[in-house]
Amino acid sequence: MISNRLKRAAVICLAAAVLIWVTAPQALSRAKHYSELTFEQPVQWPEPEVLTFSLDNGISFFLVEDHELPLVEVSVSVRAGEWLVPEGKEGLAEICAETMRNGGTENHPPEELNRLLANKAAVIETGFDFVSGSASMNVLSEDFREILPVFVELLSRPAFPMDKINLAKQQLKTEISRRNDSQDKIAYRVFKRLIYGRDTVYARIPEYETVDAVSRSDLVDFHDRAYQGQNLMVGIVGDFDPDEIRPLLNKEFSAFPKGRDNDIRLPAIEVRDEQSYHVVEKSDVNQSLIIMGHLGGWRQDPDYAELQVMNKILSGGFSGRLFERIRSRKGLAYSVFGRYDCHYYYPGLFFVGLKTGTASSARAVTAVRQELERLRQGVSREELDQAKDQFFNSLIFSYDEPEEILERRMYYAYRGMPADSFHRLTDEIRGVTVEDVVRVAGDYLNPDRLTVLAVGRKQELLEQLRELGRVEVIEP
Repeated sequence: MISNRLKRAAVICLAAAVLIWVTAPQALSRAKHYSELTFEQPVQWPEPEVLTFSLDNGISFFLVEDHELPLVEVSVSVRAGEWLVPEGKEGLAEICAETMRNGGTENHPPEELNRLLANKAAVIETGFDFVSGSASMNVLSEDFREILPVFVELLSRPAFPMDKINLAKQQLKTEISRRNDSQDKIAYRVFKRLIYGRDTVYARIPEYETVDAVSRSDLVDFHDRAYQGQNLMVGIVGDFDPDEIRPLLNKEFSAFPKGRDNDIRLPAIEVRDEQSYHVVEKSDVNQSLIIMGHLGGWRQDPDYAELQVMNKILSGGFSGRLFERIRSRKGLAYSVFGRYDCHYYYPGLFFVGLKTGTASSARAVTAVRQELERLRQGVSREELDQAKDQFFNSLIFSYDEPEEILERRMYYAYRGMPADSFHRLTDEIRGVTVEDVVRVAGDYLNPDRLTVLAVGRKQELLEQLRELGRVEVIEP
């Protein structure tokens, strides 16, 4: 038997369903388009308080409390990188970072260090890229006081044992032996060399002989030049009390000498003014990978905001012009992508890349050039609004966590940029007009001076690209 309570519930549900069925068409007819929606208050980006202070030895600290999880994350930015590596010692920075972490210290040999971190579910990592170094520690807040001195000891006094140095060298040599396996890696490496110059600091890569040339004393000297107080910034986010943690940080990080600031000054880059075509052979692929472009821009360029909007219109995923016209409408590429990159210490790269059938290579290159020309002629208001929406929507997921906000703040501080650079950029993006996009496309894009690189079956590519101009065959 069904109870009266269940019967009443069934009747109520049936009545609600009938009401929804009757009123739904009217409700849908009154629904507004998203562009008609208004909000009482503008969206505010999350901005937790960042506590900053410095030690006498020059180390700067950035602290953000976040008690959601019982964790503490430490990130160290180091004013050093591959740009400091002497010519003929390429690979030194990678070997240094690898051996620092895996070589342990005098008080904590490698096996003991790894066992300690595993028992505490803690992670320590070190690295170097082109213009900066990094170190990080992730640990439970209850273990922070115990693991922090170990972390500082590893950064300030690494042991650099010879067996770990030799292991790091062998690993790097293995990477060298396999770097031509990937069509993508070949293309990006060679394209960078074509734009920046083969023998410049921007395009140098490790070789077997340069790896062999790295000695232990080289590693010690490189580390000592990097890990000095004036070259270090430390960010800490997580479950801690700033008043309690500050004396501990002062005590531990005072171990670093003040030293000398590594002033990042990089050489000028010679700009290529002619159109050029280049082929690298990779015979074991069924399609061509083409990258074409030229030198990009600077982060501090006054047109940076306008260039970001232009980049979204040109290559903003499925809605970008490259994807919509080159792939969807003309069917000339399996995938197509692009970017106008802007760096702070040296110019970035502008490039358009695509994967296409070899027989379509020349047509694909011509089609990209036509799209760049078309962008210089004009954009629609709809494209502009869509590009801005994409930009702001992506920011929601890029800067919604305290650690991401701290990383952004340290990124600006490392480069000497104002702390509110992010908010300035969002305001500038909002103010970009159709006329601004057309102007920067005309000023910064050079469709008639592109460096074109194709990686694939050499003979077929030569037949294709010779329709466009003289082609150089180069080794990867």
